[in-house]
Amino acid sequence: MVISLLIGSFIIMISVLVQAYGNILWLKKILASKNFQSPYSITRPLRLLSYSFIFFSIIHFIQTGFWAVAYMLIPETTGVFSSASEAWYFSMVTFTSLGYGDLTLTDDWRLLSGIEAINGIMLIGWSTAMMFSLIQQIYKSQNPN
Repeated sequence: MVISLLIGSFIIMISVLVQAYGNILWLKKILASKNFQSPYSITRPLRLLSYSFIFFSIIHFIQTGFWAVAYMLIPETTGVFSSASEAWYFSMVTFTSLGYGDLTLTDDWRLLSGIEAINGIMLIGWSTAMMFSLIQQIYKSQNPN
């Protein structure tokens, strides 16, 4: 159990760093370009929202990839997955809290999947907050009143 907590905490730290670094880079890009600052134009805000969604999705794909690699590196969990893609599938289902239950970790390592679910909820919420903030900025720029 302690090992699960340590491994989970380590992966959470990596995931948070990826999220924070990605958000900072994206904000710098957005603020430098001022893409949402053209009143009454729909193409720039639409492009910005679409690119932002894709960017945050890629960040989450990377984060679930870290979890999948961890599952593949832990000797006791390696036997659960027949391939790296299956470990990534399990990670994505767990990260999003979808939890199909078609794959489960052994008793000693189940806590790790719960830790990943908490991590996923928090990071997806963070991305959602970023998208909401962006939508607010676009709205303000389109409606200067």
